[in-house]
Amino acid sequence: MKKIVAALASTLLVTSVFAQTAATHADKAQVNGNNTKAEAQADANKDVTKTAQATTSDKTSDARGEAAKAQAKADKKKHAAQSKADKKKQDAAKDANVAQAKADKEKVEAQSDANKAAADAKVDAAKK
Repeated sequence: MKKIVAALASTLLVTSVFAQTAATHADKAQVNGNNTKAEAQADANKDVTKTAQATTSDKTSDARGEAAKAQAKADKKKHAAQSKADKKKQDAAKDANVAQAKADKEKVEAQSDANKAAADAKVDAAKK
């Protein structure tokens, strides 16, 4: 009976660790995505500043073109970073769900073993 309780406790602990690890990975992916998005936006903002500082119409036109390209590039990087973070979050959630399902199965099996051991003990006690 002690072995069954220990196995059950161990299973619950492992499940908790898997879920916490998955959540930590998802958080890291989101932070990395946010950093990439911020860097891309900063690059685009530099080019917008160039546009504001341009004095001639040629420079202004060139700066606007550069700013538009930089903004498009920044938007693309932000989208890619968010997609990557979302995928990592989904993978982490999936891993946590798998770990939880395995733990639930082991818990049911351990409970079944405990119930069988208790029933066997009752039969043995009744025989004596």
